[in-house]
Amino acid sequence: MQELVKLIGASVIGGIVILSILMLNINMKSSSDSFIQSTYNQYSLITASQIVEYDFYKLGYSSSGTAIIQADSNSVKFLSDIDNTGTVDTVAYYEDSTPGIAGISNPRYRHLYRKINNAVSTVSLITQFSLAYADSAGTAIPYNQLSLLSARKKIKTIQVYIKTELPDPVNGSFSPCEWKEQIRPRNL
Repeated sequence: MQELVKLIGASVIGGIVILSILMLNINMKSSSDSFIQSTYNQYSLITASQIVEYDFYKLGYSSSGTAIIQADSNSVKFLSDIDNTGTVDTVAYYEDSTPGIAGISNPRYRHLYRKINNAVSTVSLITQFSLAYADSAGTAIPYNQLSLLSARKKIKTIQVYIKTELPDPVNGSFSPCEWKEQIRPRNL
């Protein structure tokens, strides 16, 4: 009888140890998946921010007259010799007008586009892209005035905000990642 009690006790203890190891393995996999997805999200945001920052600092380079053709809360179109060829290019940044991409469960996902002359490319998949403009004194320029050439000529600073999230939730969260920068192009 004592042997049976010892056998049952050992089985219970062994089961608890095996269950603990399985739970540890599941938690490590979940943490690893979350870390990998978060790292991917951060790299995606870093890439997008580097492209935007590079182009915005060159805003107005080699162009004469008004460098900013169109400005809005989530799009901008400007002149610049982006590729340093001596030819002034028309550069535009804008996002999809409607969120949602087939095959991705995040309903806020959309494309951030970069258009140079007639060539359109996707910079990144994002969830939010917004722009704010200020004059040389740092005073915000209202969006409703940006249709006027005189208001666009006052722009000296552009504040860029980009937010990315994971395409699919990990542990119930899309893990947002944000970048905000005030850019003062030298050529404005």
